[in-house]
Amino acid sequence: MSVQVFVAATAREGLARVRRELGDDAVVLTTRPHPQGVELVASAYGDLGVPAASEPADTASNSRILNELARLRGLLQNQLAGFAWGAARRRDPARVVVMQTLFAAGFGSALARTLAARLPRGLDADAARRWLRQVLIRNLPVLPRETDLVARGGRYALVGSTGSGKTTTLAKLAARGVDAYGASQVALVAADAFRIGAEAQLAVYADLLGVSLHVAKDQARLACLLPELAGKKLVLIDTAGHAPSDPRTRDAQALDGLGVRRLAVIAAAQQGAAIEQAMARFGQGAAACILTKLDEAPQPGAALDSLIRHRLPLAWITGGQRVPEDLHPPNAAYLVDRALKGGQLDTPYALEAEDWPLFAGVEAERAERRTQKGINTLKGTSAG
Repeated sequence: MSVQVFVAATAREGLARVRRELGDDAVVLTTRPHPQGVELVASAYGDLGVPAASEPADTASNSRILNELARLRGLLQNQLAGFAWGAARRRDPARVVVMQTLFAAGFGSALARTLAARLPRGLDADAARRWLRQVLIRNLPVLPRETDLVARGGRYALVGSTGSGKTTTLAKLAARGVDAYGASQVALVAADAFRIGAEAQLAVYADLLGVSLHVAKDQARLACLLPELAGKKLVLIDTAGHAPSDPRTRDAQALDGLGVRRLAVIAAAQQGAAIEQAMARFGQGAAACILTKLDEAPQPGAALDSLIRHRLPLAWITGGQRVPEDLHPPNAAYLVDRALKGGQLDTPYALEAEDWPLFAGVEAERAERRTQKGINTLKGTSAG
């Protein structure tokens, strides 16, 4: 597209120059104040969408023009998305209620749009909410009571981000194991060589429970130690916590080759993006998930959203520091009701009625970026 910049004392004079130089069908792209009056960016109609091939372009001017066009495009997209949101509220209010309910509770747009698209026709707002509750309960992956991992025994390693509550959760599981098998049949392994005091903290729990404690500073030592513990009914391994982006988190996958099943420990009180990163890193290949710090999560919707999308079964939930009282088998109905109730909290972060069209515009822009990213990825794959 070939564009030109015109500066004139008045808009009338500028438009006259545009028509004189570019023709009566010229298109004015933008106007803005200028120290000398007004600045107009215009193009001949026939040149729209056609790249200029004659004179060398003014790089700075073209860059400014492209930035301005991008800004205008973003504004237009947001306005159109807001109009579409208003039209959707009038045309299909129940579907909008489902999306608003999920967004307010902390669920992500991908799941919200999927469920809203599957909402049966003809439901009013109350019926839509009841349908949504039942769908969330059915789709939340929860381990049945009869498949309690502690009751089955075995070797388990707790993996997760720093501060997710792995050590305290491990002590709660060990206490359950002692009740089931006796202290002599439970062993704890301290495999966290990074956090200062990690071994000492685990030693306190081991002394209180009367179980044996072993130290494995690295994978090689752990590989030698596990055969020595083959006679134990339950072996629980406390691993080092790292940020999901830390390359050292990949070391946890080596536990699979040692016959150890991984349990992903995810803190429900984190932001949705942090939960998603932890789930993608620690949940991949894990036997189950333990959702911790539920007492610190007023809106656990993001955690449930991630569990549903990743289809990682939930084995336990924790809420508090008491050992072993604050460890519970998950109840899907309770968790969903708590998440939906969290969307009703009156906080400075809750969206008001006039905020929803703007929110819809932001979501539409994100969806377009994801779509464009997917297209670019496919193009790159095809080219390769």
